[in-house]
Amino acid sequence: MRTNLFRRALVAFIAALALSFGSVMAASPAQAAWGAQLPVNIMVTGNGQQLGYATGWVQFDTGGTTFQYSITVCRQSSYTLPTLTVAVNSTGSNPNGTVVATHYMSSPGPNIAAPCYQGSQNFTGTQTYSGLSNVYFKVAGNTFVNGNNFTVFTQDRLVSKQY
Repeated sequence: MRTNLFRRALVAFIAALALSFGSVMAASPAQAAWGAQLPVNIMVTGNGQQLGYATGWVQFDTGGTTFQYSITVCRQSSYTLPTLTVAVNSTGSNPNGTVVATHYMSSPGPNIAAPCYQGSQNFTGTQTYSGLSNVYFKVAGNTFVNGNNFTVFTQDRLVSKQY
């Protein structure tokens, strides 16, 4: 009789413990995982010259609202240092999307392998944006055209989220 009472009390205690453990664990929100790193490669040319390029990756979270990126921008023949603009939700009516970051090279940086002879700089970031559907990267470089006409050239890449 004592054993039965003890067994019932133990089962009731374990059941209560399991229920309270389950409610504590359910209170924590689930964290979204990161999807695959998608490549980003951009070459800016103008007036017959390679002005700069960018290479790296972007990665979306499976929750669909956050992305992270790592892009190395390289100066080639651009008169001034190239810039990298990061925007979200590019559409036909708004091709530049909503700008969330603009990166300026702070100095030419170290020279890396050819064809990057004028230095490079790496830019990273993590952005959260409600209603995220794509990320738009734009690199701008510049040169003089016809001797004295300062001209900015751009090239871009649009990467759509996978989730």
